[in-house]
Amino acid sequence: MLGPKPGPRVDMGGRQPLQTEYLNMEEEDVYQVENEGMEKQFYVFDELGMECDDEFSDDDDPEITWEENDSTSVKDLSYPETVHIQKRQRRLKELEILHQEKDLNVQKIRQELKECCMRIETLERERKEVEEDIQQQEHANNNAALFRLRAQHRRLCDELRGEEDLQSKITLKLQENERDMFEVELEQGKLMRLYEEHKNDDAKYEARLLLEAKQRLEAEQTAILQAEKRKTKTIKDVEKQKLEHKKAFEDAKKYNQKSIQYLKESMTRARQEQADKEVKIRGELEKRMQVILSLKKNITTSRENLRALQARKAAKSATEKQKKDRQASMVSESENFQQQMLQKKYLQEFEKKKQEFAEEQKTLKAEIMAKILREESTMEKKKKIYPVLFPEAQKSEHKTSEVWKFKKKLLQYIENSSEDDKVINTPEQERRSPSQISDEVTVTEQIPNHFTQDVNDQLVDEESLNLPEFPGLWDNDHTPSKDEIVSKRLGVGTSKMEQEILARQLEKQRSGIVQKQVAAGREFKGCPFYSKPDVIHFKNFDIGQTYKKKATLINASYGITFCRLIAITDCLKDFIEVDFKPPGQISAGMSCEMAVTFKPLVNKDFEGEIMFRTHIGSFAVPLYCTTKKCDLIVDKQVIDFGCHTIGETITRTITLTNRGALNTYYQFLKSAPKRLLTGEMTELNVPTSQDLFDLDQQLHHEIKVGKITADEIGAFTSVKLPIIFAPLIPGETQMDFELVFSDPASKNITITARAKGVDVPVWLSNPNIDLKICMYDRLYQDSICACSRASTALQLKFEVCSELRNHLELLPKTGYIQAHSNFSFQLKFLPRKSLPEDAKKYFNKETRVLEAPMNILVANQYVEVQPNDGFGVLLPLETLNIDIIVKAKEAKEYTFELICKSEINREFKISCQAVGVFPPLKLSHSVIHFAATALNDTSTVTLYVENSHTNQNEFIHSVPRIGKGEIAPVGPTLFEFVIPEYSYLSIAPAVGTVMPGEKCLVHLIFKPTLPDLLVQEEAVRMLCQAAESERILEKQEAESSKSDDLASKKRSLPKQMETRGSSPSTPKPKEMNSISDSSLFEPPNPVNIPLDSNEYNAALASMLRDFKEDFHTFVIPCFVKYQGSTDHKAPGYSPYSIHNTLYLEVNCPTVAPPIILISGNKQNMVDFGAIAVEQRVLKRIEIQNISHFHLKLKSSVLDPCGPFELLNSLRSLQPGATHNLIFSFTPAKSKMYYEPLEIRSVKGNLSLILTGCGIDPSVTCSVENVLDVGYVLANQSRAVTFQLENATILNVMFSVKLDSLSYSKHREKQVLPEFLAPDGTSGSLVGTQNYGDQSVFSVTPIKGSIGPMQSQEFEITFSPDHESMYYSDGMQVELFDKVAHTIQLKGAAREHLMFVEGGDPVDVPVESLTILPSYDVSDTPRVLKTVQLTLKSTKFDDKLTTALREFQVGCIRSTQANARKNVEFTIDSPQALHAKGFVIDPVKAMVEAGTVKVVTVSWTPPSGHDPLQTISATVKMSIKGDITENYQIILTAVVG
Repeated sequence: MLGPKPGPRVDMGGRQPLQTEYLNMEEEDVYQVENEGMEKQFYVFDELGMECDDEFSDDDDPEITWEENDSTSVKDLSYPETVHIQKRQRRLKELEILHQEKDLNVQKIRQELKECCMRIETLERERKEVEEDIQQQEHANNNAALFRLRAQHRRLCDELRGEEDLQSKITLKLQENERDMFEVELEQGKLMRLYEEHKNDDAKYEARLLLEAKQRLEAEQTAILQAEKRKTKTIKDVEKQKLEHKKAFEDAKKYNQKSIQYLKESMTRARQEQADKEVKIRGELEKRMQVILSLKKNITTSRENLRALQARKAAKSATEKQKKDRQASMVSESENFQQQMLQKKYLQEFEKKKQEFAEEQKTLKAEIMAKILREESTMEKKKKIYPVLFPEAQKSEHKTSEVWKFKKKLLQYIENSSEDDKVINTPEQERRSPSQISDEVTVTEQIPNHFTQDVNDQLVDEESLNLPEFPGLWDNDHTPSKDEIVSKRLGVGTSKMEQEILARQLEKQRSGIVQKQVAAGREFKGCPFYSKPDVIHFKNFDIGQTYKKKATLINASYGITFCRLIAITDCLKDFIEVDFKPPGQISAGMSCEMAVTFKPLVNKDFEGEIMFRTHIGSFAVPLYCTTKKCDLIVDKQVIDFGCHTIGETITRTITLTNRGALNTYYQFLKSAPKRLLTGEMTELNVPTSQDLFDLDQQLHHEIKVGKITADEIGAFTSVKLPIIFAPLIPGETQMDFELVFSDPASKNITITARAKGVDVPVWLSNPNIDLKICMYDRLYQDSICACSRASTALQLKFEVCSELRNHLELLPKTGYIQAHSNFSFQLKFLPRKSLPEDAKKYFNKETRVLEAPMNILVANQYVEVQPNDGFGVLLPLETLNIDIIVKAKEAKEYTFELICKSEINREFKISCQAVGVFPPLKLSHSVIHFAATALNDTSTVTLYVENSHTNQNEFIHSVPRIGKGEIAPVGPTLFEFVIPEYSYLSIAPAVGTVMPGEKCLVHLIFKPTLPDLLVQEEAVRMLCQAAESERILEKQEAESSKSDDLASKKRSLPKQMETRGSSPSTPKPKEMNSISDSSLFEPPNPVNIPLDSNEYNAALASMLRDFKEDFHTFVIPCFVKYQGSTDHKAPGYSPYSIHNTLYLEVNCPTVAPPIILISGNKQNMVDFGAIAVEQRVLKRIEIQNISHFHLKLKSSVLDPCGPFELLNSLRSLQPGATHNLIFSFTPAKSKMYYEPLEIRSVKGNLSLILTGCGIDPSVTCSVENVLDVGYVLANQSRAVTFQLENATILNVMFSVKLDSLSYSKHREKQVLPEFLAPDGTSGSLVGTQNYGDQSVFSVTPIKGSIGPMQSQEFEITFSPDHESMYYSDGMQVELFDKVAHTIQLKGAAREHLMFVEGGDPVDVPVESLTILPSYDVSDTPRVLKTVQLTLKSTKFDDKLTTALREFQVGCIRSTQANARKNVEFTIDSPQALHAKGFVIDPVKAMVEAGTVKVVTVSWTPPSGHDPLQTISATVKMSIKGDITENYQIILTAVVG
């Protein structure tokens, strides 16, 4: 907001000041200082927006002077004079302040100079004293004092020289400050004289300002009064509107009450009409019932008359026949008794047939009646469904005729049937189709009981109709036409036009019911609503009870839809009630509820659905009702007892669980065992003939059922069933048990038990020691009894695992057990608080149960014979391989004999020798059993390689050696594992060194996968199968089309084919073979199928689904080498010792993965690709449960600070079900991201690899910070372009926004303008805009994307509608919704072609919002514009340099065809400037359209120029274009 300027005429509307041409740079400072006081006085006046044109005269007069005041006759000063006076006053104040500062500096310097002189005098005095002392000491020859005094003298001389230098500097500085102070006093004296002259004028000027302020205050009060009047008027208008609104509301309320009353009356009339209609219908039904009853009576009387006539006829014919027979018998010469009997039998059969015929007639009549009633009910239903086709007039006309028609048909049929002896179906009966069951039930309820019975008898007799003698058209399936279908729906008697009209109406209705839903260019396909829960299931219901469940229907479509209940499955209508109120229109994602009530009346399972309809399709919610059932399962169907010693008793339990709600009885039975005898034949276990005879009986008693064999199991309960194994004979045994249930719907469960008995010489009477509940730091003891069945004494050694040695002890540690005797030892258990940490392997922290093994070592038991522990059967001419396994306990040589015995008591001795090797390294586990691992899953186990060889003293511990050879050296030992090829195993580290007394941790990883070649071969097979299927389909289509062509040719040209007499044109076999051969599919080479192709992925998914479990055993050798051994270079030499090689047996079971990634790849990699930094991308994958189990899914934890995130939760999956996982990727930096994720379940895991690349979008702009469009003629436009270049591989999304179109532009403008801000900057880039606050700049395009390594060009159009030099706007380029570039747009507009720019600023860069009035150019004198240039010359090497300044004169290119193409400028009297040192070049020139001419101004100080003096000069410049403009160039030169 501009404040008023000094002088009597002030522009309050913010118009351009008229005194601009008189202002220079210093005057603008005076203008701003004086405005501060005036701005406070006129603030309220400016806010009210009062116009001041009435108080002041026209502002366009270039010569403004003071007007004469009525109270004083003093002549007012002109504005330049006032400015100069104010400038002198301010300069005088500045000089006073400067004089005080200089005076203070001079006093300080004088004081410093005085102190410096005093220090110099003191130092000189001290130096003289020291010189005198030196002379005295020289005479005294005191060298020590002389040395000290000379050093003191040197120090004083140095200080004195420093003080003298300081004195000279202070003196020089004092002279300079005194000179400056004298210059200030001189200038102050010059200005003081002028100040005294204009002191009186200042007083007058202040009085004039007070008068003007008083006038403005009065105007302000007037404006306030007017505003209050307007406010009072507005309040009255508002009150009037309220009264009108209240009256309208009351009128609407009255009208509403009247409409409600009328509505009630209308509803009452409608209900009355409906009741009358129902009474009328009931009357018609009663009349119809009377007609039916009368018809029944007529049928009964007719039937009785018919019977009488038939009996009379039959009697007459029988009498005549008897007479004829008698005559024939009397004429016959030889009467035969047998013929008489046959005749009698014939007569009896005739009577029987007659009775049957009567019954058939009765049944036929009942059938006719039933069909008549069914057709009548069917017609009634059709009339209700299609009332348009059955007007009321037709109903009234045919009411009486229908009954007589049916009667006429009935009488006609009875007459025809009375003439024939056989029952023949009429065509009319064949045409009639039976009605629905519901219609039959309705009719039979209205007919009496005896008539219903007749109908039922007739329905039974219909199944035994006579078959025709030859086939006819009735045997062929008849496909009704469209007209027949429509006529059947409408009924007999409707015209074809009516059928077509109804068909069109039905088609139109169907098309209006279902509509497509398209949102954002995507058509919705799928179920419109999802139900939660998915299935409504009433389980374990009781008859007579009521069950209720609620379900929520969620709108899963793309937009607003509705939901309406259609129907329920027929079998559920009598038991299910659905409470569903249509909610109306439902938005996407919203839900509604329904309540389902189930009232069972029969104990039966029901299955159906609740059907709904929407305008985009129908859907149904499944509904199941299941009775109480038994759901019986066992926790395990195979029980493996393992290997146990003969004489022990082992018990295992299985758990039978009833998950159903129905009780049942069970019985635990066993079947015959299977046995394979094994074991060592000693004097204790060789079976005799009696034993062999009773072998089956013994086997039956080895594995048996416990005490519980039969009992009842309740609902939702479980029972533990024990199975006992007591081995009697060495070898493996197997027994099958069966659980039988009283519930007929429950299947029997088979349980298999396997066990192995071993004839070990030493065994324990109680192999399981249970100490019950124990407490820490308490001692618990128990006795263990070992039994021996050997014939010699054996040494026993009791060992406790290393983890429990601090808690458990067996005493004694070594003992001898005699032959066929017992040995007892003590177990001491003292659990300490460190037990959970020491025995992590055996201690369960959750149940706090300790289960640990204890070993009993029996000496001299190191030989094992396999298979079957040395037992077997050898057939004639058969060879059997037997493995003799030696388990050496120490490094030595072993010599022993094995005796092989046969059943005929023959013995064969085998001499054996072995060498025990103690390797320098040992493995913590020699056999590793991996858990069942799914394909593409990973299982890991750990083991240790230990080097326990720390001392070569063999008497202390066992030392590594081969037999009795040399002891291995103590030191580092190397090992190396060699993994077999194609074993899917990896070990880390595979090579290492173990120091003495240390151990190395080794990880063994098993990751089974399908071989690539196998998958590629499966892909080839699938391609061949698809090609074969396609070829067969094409062949079938070709054959069908060819047969159609031949048939059409035969029909069209039958005569031509006969006259030709040639053979038909059939395809030649050779041609067919050639065609088929050419269409054969050539399978590709499996190796050529890429691993990332769709064919490979499809084959991989197929093989994963069809994969069966697999088992592999691998033996991994571990070679051992001493680090100090010498290497030999002989061929075939191995640095590793064969005897010291360790072997690791690995058992690897592989199963099918329970979960697979649909449409995944071999690595199960989810690749997001390249994404811009801090952008979020979603990716959806689908997983499927391909197992037969219900899986509960969990996942590993992703990095919470990482870019990947799982958005939805995991849920349980049924067998075959799928689930979508949604991942998001938001990279924070420009780099590659890689993170694994595991989807975990009980049956296996699915490993996923999430990967993506974050890229920082590098987009460069061709414009840095400011884009200047230049000068444009008002109401014309100019377009400029700039480019954005994308240097990345991403598709970059951009949007361009202008600050002038922002919602916050008004808030951002509420700051000080640039010329008033303390730091000289403004927070807003928006400057002058078009009238109406319309944006002067426009940019295209404003939104889009830039392809990888491409560029986008933008066009900025500058369209000003009035003249201004300060058009500006801010443009923000956003990449991915983030500001990347901020560019300031600038432009200027002129009404005429010419413009001048450059020089010092003479005006503020803010335009007033007030529109200046336009005047005629010819009548109003044109304003003289100002260009001010300040030139500063500097002093260099005692010489003053030349100062240079420039300004530009330009010509704007117009879009009009008749516009002038150039302008010409001329500078008047440039020679007058040469005397002051100014030179202007050029002084005259022509400027073409669209170009700029630079004018250079130089100033060279003339000789003898006073540097403290300011030189000013003024020159005029005229520019001729479409008009002529005059400029005043003010030149000011100073020496800086």
